[in-house]
Amino acid sequence: MKVLVTGGSGFIGSHIVDRLLNDGHEVTVFDLWESEEVKSHHDNSNYTFQKGSVLDDDLISEHMKGKTHLIHLAAVLGTSETITTYDVEQVALTNVVGTVKMFKHARDNGLKRVCEPTTPDVPWINPYKITKAAVEKFAELFSNDYGIEVVALKLGNIYGARERWLDGPKEAPYNYQKIIPTILMNHLKGESLPVYGNGDQKSEYIYVGDVVESFIRALESDKDLGGEIIHVGRGENSSVNEIIDAVESAWGQEINREYVDMRPGEVHIEIALNPTKLKELLDYELQWDLESGLKETFAYYEEAHEKYASSLV
Repeated sequence: MKVLVTGGSGFIGSHIVDRLLNDGHEVTVFDLWESEEVKSHHDNSNYTFQKGSVLDDDLISEHMKGKTHLIHLAAVLGTSETITTYDVEQVALTNVVGTVKMFKHARDNGLKRVCEPTTPDVPWINPYKITKAAVEKFAELFSNDYGIEVVALKLGNIYGARERWLDGPKEAPYNYQKIIPTILMNHLKGESLPVYGNGDQKSEYIYVGDVVESFIRALESDKDLGGEIIHVGRGENSSVNEIIDAVESAWGQEINREYVDMRPGEVHIEIALNPTKLKELLDYELQWDLESGLKETFAYYEEAHEKYASSLV
C-alpha cells in the first residue's frame, strides 16, 4: 500500500506510521510538524514527510497522487480546548472543511479507501464533538454518493506512549492533556492531580496498540466498508476516579487528588462503544486490558520525565 497519513506526527499517527513502515508499506506523513518519532524513519526509503495544512488544496492534491489509501487523523483536538482555546471557526474549518477536502481529493485521485477517526456519542454538544458528528455524515455521503470508500473508526479515550497535547523540542512529554499522562506526569513532578468535578465522568479507555491494529485491519480488509462506523472498544466505561485507582494499583504509587470545578465542555459520560462490528467486519477483539496497557505506558513517561526534567529547572 501507498498510504498518506495526515496528522502522522501525533500520538496515534506516529504509532500507525511505525506499523505501516514495519510492514513494508510506503508512507507519506502530511502534518504541520515532524515529531521526533517519525523523524526516526528518515533512513527508510519508504518514508516521506510533507509539512502542510489540510486546507491547502494544491498541496493536498500534489501529495495525494499515486497513493492507494488515506488515514486522515489531522484535527483540532480537545473537548474543553475547542471552547476555551480555539476560535470555533478554526475548529470547524480544520475538522470539517479540511476533512471534506481530503475526501474529495482522495476520490479525485482514485484512492481505494479512506479511514477516519470519530468519537463516542454524547448527549450534549461542544465544538469538537459537533465536528466529529458531521464527519461521520460526510463519510457516509462520500461512500454512498461520491464514489470513494470511507470507513469511520469510533474511538474512546486512547492512551499509551507519546500521548501529549502539543509537541515542543524539549517540552513534549509535559504538554499533555488527557487524564492518564496527566496522572503520571503530575505525580512524577511532585504535583497534585486536578480532578474536575467529582471525578465520575465516564469514558472507555483504549490502549493505542489496539487502535493501531484496528486501523491496519480497516485499511487491509477485503470487505466493502464504505459508510461503516466501527466502534473500537469493549463497551466498558470507566470513571476518572476508577482510572486513578487503576493507575495507583498497577503503578504502586499513591496519587494526590485535588478536586476542582468542572471545565467548560467537560464530558460527563459517553455512550458505551459497541464492539459488534469490530468483530464482524475486522475480525478483531481488543488485546490489551487496562492493567496491561497501563504497564506498557508507565515506562515511556518515566523515561520521558528523567530525560527532560532538567530542562524545567
